[in-house]
Amino acid sequence: MNRPLLIAVAAIVYLVAAWMVAPGFYDGFAPPQPYNWVCPPVAAGANSSLKAASGHLVINVIDGSSDPNSAFTDDGQIVIGFLPGAFDATGKTQITVDITPVSPCPKPAGVHFATNVYLITADAKLIMKANLVMVYSNLVPAPSFVYQAQDPNGPWQSIGGNEGQIYTLQATVSQLGYFGAGYPSNAVNQNSSGTSQLLPIAVAVLIVGVVIAGIPLAMLRRRSAGQVDEEDDEDEPETTRRT
Repeated sequence: MNRPLLIAVAAIVYLVAAWMVAPGFYDGFAPPQPYNWVCPPVAAGANSSLKAASGHLVINVIDGSSDPNSAFTDDGQIVIGFLPGAFDATGKTQITVDITPVSPCPKPAGVHFATNVYLITADAKLIMKANLVMVYSNLVPAPSFVYQAQDPNGPWQSIGGNEGQIYTLQATVSQLGYFGAGYPSNAVNQNSSGTSQLLPIAVAVLIVGVVIAGIPLAMLRRRSAGQVDEEDDEDEPETTRRT
């Protein structure tokens, strides 16, 4: 079996093996951590028994300024980072921050949440912007924005969102409250929760196509090189061959 064909076979074997491990070959052969839902989608299956965790943080106050720190849930599905002096620490030696998954799940008009909704509270006022990171599941379409509200019934307001590491969305917040990542209800067909998985398939097909398309070119170049060598041998003077 020649080298181009071996490369093609190896590429196809890798793509098939990697695709069998959700969510696709982006993560190599390591599946993502199952998402812990408050209100699991149908696609969650057996993972729906995993309950969403809460988080608690105590921030020390040194010389009237709150220390830099990060609060997160025990399952790591939401993290919020605070800069030095992020809170009004007047008269305090410590500041506590709590993160609680919200139940029942809010279902505001016009917004579809792709993550749990969390309530983040502190016993001091946030006076500097903080960085919020929310993890979402590979079983649902990726959220477009982080939404914030002061009441679970709304109104909910988009505060933007940027892709961080795979399956995370991050945003900058200026006040605490209720948070959830999602998208406008009319943006995605609710019956196509597997839509976000089509991109890896398309990329895999493209890679296989490129590899296969390159095989005839590689073989043609090899044949051309062989013909050039034969012609050089034929053109070589007979006296040179004898020596």
